[in-house]
Amino acid sequence: MAQSIRISDDLYALALAESRLMNRSLAQQLEHWAKTGMAFEGSGANLDDIRSAAVAFRHTRDALDVKQGRRASHSLAVIPKAAIRRARLTFPADAFSDDKSAW
Repeated sequence: MAQSIRISDDLYALALAESRLMNRSLAQQLEHWAKTGMAFEGSGANLDDIRSAAVAFRHTRDALDVKQGRRASHSLAVIPKAAIRRARLTFPADAFSDDKSAW
């Protein structure tokens, strides 16, 4: 039997937007998130584990895209090459001093 619950306006808006993107009803989206959360908590993984796995997946996917010619390798750079070429490093006069008190 369906039950009613109260959720914040922010969560409602997020779930509604995501449900439209994923072609789910609002209830289906909230159930999906609840089941995903339960699986996450039951796995023993922490948020850092999930983030690390997501980053590793993206790196693998990006490398494959470059290898298969779907992307250029320079498109993966966060800072454009032109900006790097224009950059100039400056150091304080005592940056490489042996005097530790200057640090």
